[in-house]
Amino acid sequence: MVRADGSAHIIVTNDENRKRTAVSVPPIVAVVDDDESMRDALEALIDSLGYRARTFASADDYLRSKGEVDVGCMILDVQMPGTNGLDLQTQLVEANAAPPIIFVTSYGDDNVRRRAMRGGALYVLEKPVQDRVIIRCLEEALASHQGDA
Repeated sequence: MVRADGSAHIIVTNDENRKRTAVSVPPIVAVVDDDESMRDALEALIDSLGYRARTFASADDYLRSKGEVDVGCMILDVQMPGTNGLDLQTQLVEANAAPPIIFVTSYGDDNVRRRAMRGGALYVLEKPVQDRVIIRCLEEALASHQGDA
């Protein structure tokens, strides 16, 4: 069960006495960016908000983890070696596996912005981005994901 704050409830069963316990698990935010300092900064920010961050150095790394991570929201770079962020978005949409996506990019021209938004992105933000802007977008994205559950 996904709660209003975007966290999830899971039921843990102790096999010895069959006692069931509900455990609250904060949502996972995937950060896909080839810039290590950006990944580290976003991970620290996400952790400070009480969510769980899972970072990937490329779109291909994220695709290889498919099925391992139940992502509540994704913060995605556009320009990366290998599969770029827009192509990752397209693949996820086609697979009906796209979480709410916030693009954060240094290459946010009109073509990038249009393609990202047509693909269902919630936001396309220009680097550098202030923490308060990311926090607001993240909270709205997680709330929209909760509404999909």
